[in-house]
Amino acid sequence: MMFREHIMNKFGSKKGFLRYCLDELRCRIGLYREYTRSENAPERLVFVCQGNICRSALAEWVFKSHSDLDAISLGLNTNTGKGANPRLLKIANERKNIDLSSHKTTSVEDYVPRAGDVFICMEASHIQEIKNLGYSGPFLLLGSFGKKKTFRINDPYSANDTFMEKTIDDIVYHTVELANSLKR
Repeated sequence: MMFREHIMNKFGSKKGFLRYCLDELRCRIGLYREYTRSENAPERLVFVCQGNICRSALAEWVFKSHSDLDAISLGLNTNTGKGANPRLLKIANERKNIDLSSHKTTSVEDYVPRAGDVFICMEASHIQEIKNLGYSGPFLLLGSFGKKKTFRINDPYSANDTFMEKTIDDIVYHTVELANSLKR
């Protein structure tokens, strides 16, 4: 396999590879330690990504199927009311029997906060964006749950199908691990 193809299949893009490496380095020197465990039991989880059409939508669905805790998802750069990404719909259904056909996006602008909300982000940059909007957390990185840790789940939106499949597998794994860690 060519190096470029490997990067596309594992990280989605060259930019995704570089961002992944930077986040892994930041994690290894301890900058993300506070985003790996919550001290308080959440009342509701708020899954966050850019468009709420791939990663956070999938994580919300998976979490709700493995936990009785309340969960929602939102996008930092979207409009409320759009459906899930068509490729994600197809691949998630084929690979994992996950049906996201009823998903509708929620913009961060339409988010109604509640006491006890815990933000579950796909990337550390999402945490910073939420903080910049005035929310104080707590914040967690989804990829920090489970034995196969990753501190960045890259956006599969414009990546190839192999990376979309990998992202679906990663989100399912980490979300199930998150649900298991919160069992009461």
